[in-house]
Order: sequence, then structure tokens, then C-alpha cells
Amino acid sequence: MRELAEETARGKRGGDTYGSRRPMVGPGPRAHGSGPRREGGRFDGRSETGRYGDRGPSPRGGRYERGPRDQGGYGARAERAPSGPRPDRPYSDRPRPDRPYSEGAPSDRADRVERSDRPDRGRPDRPQRNRDRHGQKPYRTGVQSAGQGPPRPVPAPEQPPLGRLRALLGGYQGTAAVLAAYSLGVFRHLHQRAQVLGDLARATGADPRGMEALLEAMVGIGVVHRHGATYVLPRELAPYLVPGVDGDATGLIDMTSDLYMAWMDLARGLKDGAPRYRLSSEALLAGDPERVRRYIRSTHTTGREAARRVAELSPLLPGSTLLDVGGGSGIFAAEYARRTPNLKAILFDLPPTLEVAREILRQEELADLVEYVPGDYRHDAFPAPVDTILLSNVLQTESEETSLEILRRSREALRPGGTLLVHGSMGDGGSVPEPPLALASLFFYVLFDQGRAWNLERVSGWLVQEGFGVRSARPLGAPFHTRLITASRLE
Repeated sequence: MRELAEETARGKRGGDTYGSRRPMVGPGPRAHGSGPRREGGRFDGRSETGRYGDRGPSPRGGRYERGPRDQGGYGARAERAPSGPRPDRPYSDRPRPDRPYSEGAPSDRADRVERSDRPDRGRPDRPQRNRDRHGQKPYRTGVQSAGQGPPRPVPAPEQPPLGRLRALLGGYQGTAAVLAAYSLGVFRHLHQRAQVLGDLARATGADPRGMEALLEAMVGIGVVHRHGATYVLPRELAPYLVPGVDGDATGLIDMTSDLYMAWMDLARGLKDGAPRYRLSSEALLAGDPERVRRYIRSTHTTGREAARRVAELSPLLPGSTLLDVGGGSGIFAAEYARRTPNLKAILFDLPPTLEVAREILRQEELADLVEYVPGDYRHDAFPAPVDTILLSNVLQTESEETSLEILRRSREALRPGGTLLVHGSMGDGGSVPEPPLALASLFFYVLFDQGRAWNLERVSGWLVQEGFGVRSARPLGAPFHTRLITASRLE
């Protein structure tokens, strides 16, 4: 190699760098002899075709054999037709899909395109298939397209009539199972510690087979959890199912036991035209004190969260006065007093109701936030003057005449420009009400001598009639199906 390099440098090779050797033909990004030569890392622009001729001799055996890549690949291209438009058909006259064929186009091709049985894909006024009116692809249900947001939910198949009817008629079973477990003390024992089937059957004195069926039913509806053979009561359900725990809210399930039998006797009540579980003012004044206590405790259970929602939707000014008419347990007045500095909260209700309210609020350390004023909102004047009056589920328990009288008394007790808050079950007046609101009027029929779930339009009309201006009407949101109307006293 050293001798070869010296001879090349002295010019004895005649400018042939490789001597008798020739570059091999093979693949690569740049085949030998097909481009400018690189010298010193730069191209000098000279072609190496003249240096090697038509490839030169092959290094194998001194003979040159044309390989498959040499067949017209690197040699002369005289045998190939010249590139460019055809002489008899210029490129400018070639037919295009978006315009008719020119006169120079072949007649048979033009005839084929102009046939009526084949669509013209270039016709601009032709509506494109699989496109909406904006030119976008259709949004298929359950399919996500890039840049078009999350997929739409697939609608659930409609339940057959027999399935809907069985679900309605079988709804009592879950209620009866929960009431039986509560009556037997199952939830109380599970709250003390997790237990197995045998221990629960002995502690409650129940049949082991029946207890197993009851516990599995509780697991199926999500009231009790099972880990192996051990049953556990979820901590978040303990206040609603176990008496005496912190935040005891078992009034709802206690009241449900009484209402369960009243609903079973609904047909007789419809014939007699009388409530099956009377909770009117006269019944509360002359009835069983224990029934009054169960009723107030049940409204307190659902009123806790409802009071928070109402206070968030309609906050009050610090130092103002709130009158809660027929407020039951007083949780709405107490929640407002807890949130609003220097608020004077007055609870106006029947004496038996106020006794239970003091007991409930004392247990929650809220009794000192509320002032208790006994009275009957149907006959007695309201404490006045006040800045805000709250009527929560009051109009729904009374007739139209009594409701209008309550609104008149409210206007008299309010200062000019004062606020009236009306909260309760009120439908939007649609042709088909939602299931909870559809049953609300029937619920009030079971409990009260008068009243119903008055719709939003009716209540708003009453307010306007009695000198109020309706400012807003907003729903509380799940799990409630109630609305809050905010109105102002007009001059």
C-alpha cells in the first residue's frame, strides 16, 4: 500500500488513483462515478463519469460484468423515453377531476365520466356523504374523535314494561329489609365491632338462615360491607343507622317505620279523604308527643344539608335579623347564625315543636344561636320588624288560602326592601314531572289535611300578587329536589 501511494504521488499511475483496480458496483447513498468527486472534504463540482467511463473493468477476475443495478441504472439513458408532457397531449390540456375535460381529451374517457350512472366527484354542489351541515364528520355515539372532545355516553337500552313494573312493585323489599335490620339492632352491633354471621345471630336472637339472608341483602344494596366472612358497617352510614353516635340522624329511619304502615293503607285514606298519618298543626298540638319528636327529628336529618345549601345560595348581611317561620328543628336558623356574624335568628313555631328543637340543637351545641318564639303562623302575628323571612316547606303543607295569608303576614313583618326566602318541593310546571316531585303531592296527602307540591309558576304568582318582586328561583341540587325562591318586598 505504501508503494502504491508513492507511485500515485509521483504520477506513475497516469492519474488513475486506483491503478488497475476499479470501484465495485453496489448499493449506497452515492454510487461511484455518479456524482462530483470529493477532495479534501469538499466537492469540486467535476463529474467522475469521464474518469471511469462506463464503469470500467470489474475487480473480480479482471473482467467487468454488468450487474442488475447497471441495467440502465447508471449508464446512458438513451433507450428511455424523454420525460415531460406527451407531445399529443399537453399537460395543460389534461383532464382534471374538478373541471370538465377539454376538447383534446379522448372522447371515450369523457363519455365514461359524463355518464349519469357514475357520480362526478369533483362537482362542488354535490353534498358529501358522512358529513354534517358544517362539513364535519358525524359525531358517533360512544366513539371519540381527535379534537372533538370526550365520547358521548351510550344511551342505556329502554327497560321492558315488565322490568319497570317489577322494579316499582319490589321497591318495598329493600325498605323492609333495612327496617328489620335496624329493629333487630344489627347496625348497632356492627358499629361496635365487625362480626361474623354466628355472632350476629346470637346477639340479635335471630334465626341463622334468616340472618344470613338479611346480611347478604344488606351487602347487595350497599348498606353493609363483607370482607371474607366478616360483616362491617361503613363509617359514613353510622349516624343514620345507629342511635346515640356523634351526629345522630336516626330520626329519618324512625319516621320511616311509621310512614311505611301509613303508605300501605293509602287506599283507605284516598276513600276517606283524610291523611293516614296526620301531622297538621292541630295534630301536633293535641297529639302524641313522641310522634311530634319523631317528626321533628326526621326533618332535622334532611334539613342539615339543605340548610347549608340554602345559606350558600342566599347569604345574609352581618347584623341583620332572620325570622324562620315554622322552622321545625331550627337547623336553618342555626346554620345562618353560625355563618353570619352578629345575626339575630328567631325560630317561630308551635310550643311542642320548640321543645324538641331545643333538645336537638342543644345536642349539637347550637341552641344558644337561636331565639325561640312560640306561635301559630296561621293565626298569630309574626315577630317584626325583620330583614329576612324564611319559609321552608311551609306553603307545601297548607292550602292556597292559608298560603296567601302567610305571605301577607310575611310582608307585614318585613322591613321595606326586605328579603323573603321560599324553599320547598316545587316543580317547574312541565307536563311530566320528575318521579320525586310526582310523588311529593301524594306524600303531603298522607301527612297533612291540606297542601301539595305547588309548582314554581303558582308560587311566583302568589308572591307577585302579595307585593313581592321575584329575584331568582334556583334548585338546591342533588340529592334534593327542592327549589329556593328569593323575593323582595316592594314599596
